[in-house]
Amino acid sequence: MSTVDRRLQPTGGLVNFITRIPWQAVSDLNAAEAPPFAIDAITVISFVFMLALLIVAYLISLSALPKSSNFTIRFIFIWHLFDALTHLILEASFLYHSFFSYTPDRKHYGAQYSSAPFALIWQEYAKADSRWAVADPVVVAIELPTVLLEGPGAAYICYLLAKGSPNVWFWILVVAVGEIYGGWMTFAPEWLTGSPALETSNFMYKWVYLFFFNMLWVWVPGWLCWVSYSEIAKGLGLAKRQEQGKKAL
Repeated sequence: MSTVDRRLQPTGGLVNFITRIPWQAVSDLNAAEAPPFAIDAITVISFVFMLALLIVAYLISLSALPKSSNFTIRFIFIWHLFDALTHLILEASFLYHSFFSYTPDRKHYGAQYSSAPFALIWQEYAKADSRWAVADPVVVAIELPTVLLEGPGAAYICYLLAKGSPNVWFWILVVAVGEIYGGWMTFAPEWLTGSPALETSNFMYKWVYLFFFNMLWVWVPGWLCWVSYSEIAKGLGLAKRQEQGKKAL
């Protein structure tokens, strides 16, 4: 083997760990179509879990924010804490199962091959988007920065809001743009290839699981982009007027 060839081989540690995983495209599964929507225990638990995250975010906002905080600030705080909890708990569990849940022969990885509580939630969502049942390389690649950067970023925004820091608007804009871009990169490959992993023939899977829960991370971040831009522009305008006032003196 040449020197160049040896350099291209995976080494030990993290690189070897990642490259040994048999990343699995959904097209390789040849799975049956998603079953008709039915409300069972896992369905109820999945919705209750998401509602619980929202309630926790609201309750924390009551003690973290000053009582004088207006509705907009409180909503932004609750959204970002809900966002952080979703990334750092639920989506982090997807990454865990993508790396550590597998068949006995280790030929297949993903939540589909585990009976853990969070794996069951992902199996429920995978009825609408089957990529989330396995270690799909595109989804994993998107979820890594989402969990490692967007989650902590959203939590940091909550901290800045609680402190009343004006720097928060810059970070709100950064995180919001990241959310929208992440959503685009999650679904654009599907749309460009005919959406083979998406179940669009069932009302609940299409309009609730896919449309509502994913568009929520487009609508709110889109609005946050406008709000943060407005606040930043207002601050820059004020600074400019103050500078002009000093020069006039």
